[in-house]
Amino acid sequence: MRWTSGVLLGVAVLAFATGCNGPQGDNAGPPGGIPSAPAPAPVEGTPVPNGPNVQEALDVANMQFALLAGGDWAGAWGQWTDAAKKEVAQKDFEKVNKTCPVHKGLRIELQDVRPVSMELVELTWRQGDKVGHSTLRLTSGKWQYEPAGDTLVEYAAGADAAITKRKSTNQCPAV
Repeated sequence: MRWTSGVLLGVAVLAFATGCNGPQGDNAGPPGGIPSAPAPAPVEGTPVPNGPNVQEALDVANMQFALLAGGDWAGAWGQWTDAAKKEVAQKDFEKVNKTCPVHKGLRIELQDVRPVSMELVELTWRQGDKVGHSTLRLTSGKWQYEPAGDTLVEYAAGADAAITKRKSTNQCPAV
């Protein structure tokens, strides 16, 4: 029994010492000794996952968030998809946000970016304690912002109802 245990221990040590899984660390390389290309340098700012024109989509998202934080309601609405614009009239969007500007002055930061298809990128963002979701759609070669369903629902009953709801939930900052 001692002899068997010694052989098994020896085989285990030999396997570990020779590296059954091949070279690791800085000396690791692809089979055949062909050197691999260096890893791309990390990009500062928002991480950009691989996908369809994701950087262009992120530029639209960041512009949308900057327009909202700056109080440019017409500019922000102008970046929306045609479908979202049909759901919320520009005059209603402007009226609600001029009366009760929940986004003005507060930075909106991207938390997660997920390409779903060649024409759709999903976003998760944060503004203070609030976390929200929206999407970017590529239509006619142009990325457009599509607000989440809760934003569209907020405006469904009209501008006055949206303002009343914001005021009743203490979302209206002092203007």
